[in-house]
Amino acid sequence: MKTEYFKIIKKIKNVDIKSIDLVWFLLFPILNINYIVAANIVESGKNIELGFDRLIPFESIFIIPYIYWYIFITIGLIYILYKSRSEYIKVFIAITIGMSCCYVIYYIFPTQIIRPVVDKSNILNKLVNIIYLKDKPFNCFPSIHVLNTYFIMRYTKFEYNKKYFYYTQTVGVLIILSTVFIKQHFVLDIIASIILCEEIIFLINKIKSESLNKILDLPLRIKNRFDKNNEITY
Repeated sequence: MKTEYFKIIKKIKNVDIKSIDLVWFLLFPILNINYIVAANIVESGKNIELGFDRLIPFESIFIIPYIYWYIFITIGLIYILYKSRSEYIKVFIAITIGMSCCYVIYYIFPTQIIRPVVDKSNILNKLVNIIYLKDKPFNCFPSIHVLNTYFIMRYTKFEYNKKYFYYTQTVGVLIILSTVFIKQHFVLDIIASIILCEEIIFLINKIKSESLNKILDLPLRIKNRFDKNNEITY
């Protein structure tokens, strides 16, 4: 009976800790300030289109996986957290470093894509035009869409769940392809993102687990200190 009680308590504590781990999601709006700034300080950028890019047709159907990216990343991160806290902090460190590298490049090497004129004859085309309106055609290299997608694909392990792994890899590939089929990115943007991801993963694998645990437990330590300072003494 005692053993079962302690198991239940341990599970509750693990749920509480993992809930606190979600605080790392706050990094996204902070990092994305740079995207807004970088897009608004440039008036033009370098065109890095290849001949192969011109062979890729515009396909508005790919707006579906492109928009689904937001859900894909959120679900992916929560799933990785559910399966492994250590992998979760690795992917968050990877995303933070990767996005920071992208923003530095956007500031010093702005790029620009010339988008096609898309009619509003159907709902998919209308969605593409909304994306075009909201997202300026600057700062494509490397692609953050590809970067974060690739990290989720790489940190989702086959041994966690076979079906979910196949879902991640399949949808991830569709999202990556969507960036060129709706003319949001060039082929070089995809290549640069994947190379950057692999380099970052290589570096993160060199970090000792003790150091990763210290970073991972930072929000919990802050919470515990805050709770301690706010204890009421009778």
